[in-house]
Amino acid sequence: MFSLLVGILLAAATIGRCTRPSTEEALSSSYAPIEVQCPQDVEWIRPAKGLNQKEAEWVQAHKPVVLDALKGYLSRLELKDFDTDYYIKAIQASNHCHVPIMGLAISGGGSTSAFTGTGALRALDARLKASITQRTGGLLQSLTYTSGLSGGAWPVTSFAVNNFPTADEIVDIWRPEISRLDVEDSTQYAANSSDIFLQLSEKAEAGFSIGVADYLGRAWAYEFVPGANGGLSSTFSSIANLEKFLNHQMPYPIIQLGAISNNDKEIMGLKLPSADDPIYEITPFEFGSWSGAVSGFTPSQWLGTQLNNAKPVNESACVLGFDRSSFVLGAAGDAFTFWYIQDKSNGTLAPFSKRSKDKSNSLVKRYLFPSDVIDELVGAFQQYFNLSLSDIAYSWIPNPFAGLSTSSPEFEAAEQIKVVDASEDGQTIPLWGQIQPARESTFIIAWDAASDATPYNWNTGTDLYDTYLQASATDPKLPFPVIPPPATFVNRHYTNTPVFFGCDTTLTTTRDAKSPIVLYLANSPYSAYTNYSYTQSAVSREQMNEVFVNSFDLVTQGNGTINKDWSACLGCAVIDRSLEKVGMKRTKQCEECFEKYCWDGKEDNANPPVVDLALKLDPRLSFAEWNMTHPF
Repeated sequence: MFSLLVGILLAAATIGRCTRPSTEEALSSSYAPIEVQCPQDVEWIRPAKGLNQKEAEWVQAHKPVVLDALKGYLSRLELKDFDTDYYIKAIQASNHCHVPIMGLAISGGGSTSAFTGTGALRALDARLKASITQRTGGLLQSLTYTSGLSGGAWPVTSFAVNNFPTADEIVDIWRPEISRLDVEDSTQYAANSSDIFLQLSEKAEAGFSIGVADYLGRAWAYEFVPGANGGLSSTFSSIANLEKFLNHQMPYPIIQLGAISNNDKEIMGLKLPSADDPIYEITPFEFGSWSGAVSGFTPSQWLGTQLNNAKPVNESACVLGFDRSSFVLGAAGDAFTFWYIQDKSNGTLAPFSKRSKDKSNSLVKRYLFPSDVIDELVGAFQQYFNLSLSDIAYSWIPNPFAGLSTSSPEFEAAEQIKVVDASEDGQTIPLWGQIQPARESTFIIAWDAASDATPYNWNTGTDLYDTYLQASATDPKLPFPVIPPPATFVNRHYTNTPVFFGCDTTLTTTRDAKSPIVLYLANSPYSAYTNYSYTQSAVSREQMNEVFVNSFDLVTQGNGTINKDWSACLGCAVIDRSLEKVGMKRTKQCEECFEKYCWDGKEDNANPPVVDLALKLDPRLSFAEWNMTHPF
């Protein structure tokens, strides 16, 4: 798989040009970031207080677009005893200040999460006629934020960098039936290992660290990033220049990343992240962390620039192109430390951190990455770049927070920071960025396809519970609903039934309406068994259609056949946090909805059964019978 001629690498390192190429030419022709003269009008580091000015201005300009979409969405619901026109006019009168701030967070979980999460997004899209018919369409257009990590970062990134097409359109772009990790001959849709390593050699020769994240990112880019050579020139910051971002026709994307610090536990020479490490995020405008050892942000466009005390170390060597969209994909999905340790311990060590930090309620799933791929990657990086296991296991970023008194001593002194798949630190649903007080979120859809329920790869609610534990541990507590332990999810059937958390404001960390309502939707079988392996590297169009239909059936509750009141009750949750702000109260219909679909604060922590789910729309059809006609 990883055959590569050393001579090719050496030749690549000596290729030169008589004239300096333009920035666009340089990024289009090489994976290496480029150095330019530093601009004078950049705020290199901003404190983690409030929103970035550009994001704040974008969100404010986005609000009228949201309100217009929300008006259409609410009108289709025909809510009882609710004056939609009054509600819309009251928000307009507030200079749009009271527009609900809503988001969708897609969990980690490889291709399982990427594609089922895309199916959920599709079910909320007003551009899909069936979604309009089922009265869920329009919610996507009403969202301000989308966030992703690991596999969930794939659709969040891809929809953004592709200028926000429909889900059906993006499948044609992705060509998911092509495996990007087992390629013999490079084409415009996939690159073989030789070509990928050749691209990585360009970055290495330019003086930047490379690793598994770069390799995976370049491979995945041929699927998820537009443009020649696997979207080679695409940067995450360039999303801000796309038409639908500028016109506010897409949500604001947030990618959540994990961190490694010197004090983290070490197994087999590899560090494993802890809950105390920073939680990074990257958006079209900035990269950084809201609190902890790193508390600040730097412009995404200039990521890779070596800073000290918030100033470039070399005014002639500011970096462009480090924030390649492919690098973001790779960094977000780089769980190599866990894959390696699990493989070498036969799954007995480093169970994937999609689990509860409360060991008494731990429901662990083993995640095993193909052993041959792991060994070949380690061998190739050693042979061709003389890089060790610990060199390649993390994503390395020149440290923009060096020399800052607001950083911990370790991060103040470090030349580089180490980034990993954020699901390694236990928070596998990327909610952290959306629940920061500065973003004022009112309603978040948490899509969970982390497959943490052994042995059938469904879900246990552990990921949502972990975020609650972490939000509760901060000082002050971050605004978030109280979440019960995973056993309650399983015993009360929240693993295949939609449930709202935070409807009762006393069941939140803040005990008031500052905490958002969170809708938990777990990938589960409605019309198809979608618990396929997260490592599946190619998905047929037939299987993708099955995945999309199943997610649609989950989001719409079987086109309303399971619960006829579901679409109206979803609408009740969407508007709830904004009602008091415009002088309105919950209607009787919405009170009844919340009694039915909201967690009531009661836990059931009896030893839970194995999560073995049947098709919700055809429970008599076993997996074995279904699989006879759906062999994937």
